[in-house]
Amino acid sequence: MKKLTFLTLAAVFSTLAVSSATDDVQMLPTRKKLDEDKARTSSNTSVKSKQIIYSVKVNSRSFKELTNVTIKYNIYYEVSQLGSTAKPEVKSASGSHSLESLITNKPVEFDTTAIQLSQATLDGGYYFSNGGSSVAKDKVVGLWFKAFDADGKLIGEYMNPASVATKQKWKE
Repeated sequence: MKKLTFLTLAAVFSTLAVSSATDDVQMLPTRKKLDEDKARTSSNTSVKSKQIIYSVKVNSRSFKELTNVTIKYNIYYEVSQLGSTAKPEVKSASGSHSLESLITNKPVEFDTTAIQLSQATLDGGYYFSNGGSSVAKDKVVGLWFKAFDADGKLIGEYMNPASVATKQKWKE
């Protein structure tokens, strides 16, 4: 019985070693609104749009200084069409940011590229004859960040939600 327990603990430690290999860099994004605009596109439709960015705090969890770190990211968002019965289209905004040096306990921040999200609403009392939605709202559906060292080795990864890797494709 003790041998079985020992083997189980050995398996746990080997799993921890493999999963912690990509935890040298920690990334924590925070959503920020840049601008908001409200307008009427016709007599029965109103549209609100806003630009957002993510401010990303990058922290080293390594015991040594990391140099020439590249952070690549994809922000996935759904774009809906007012009056449409189809599923919303998923688009992505991608980019990268280079860090010359990353030192433990000295976080660095950068901002992603801005994306525009809209919400269109049909006024009360109106409807679409095809049964389409009277509200079309764009929304962010996933964030995926990857950190690479100077040799191109993956040294950190952040996903929100964790299922984004199974639902979306990584875009360079």
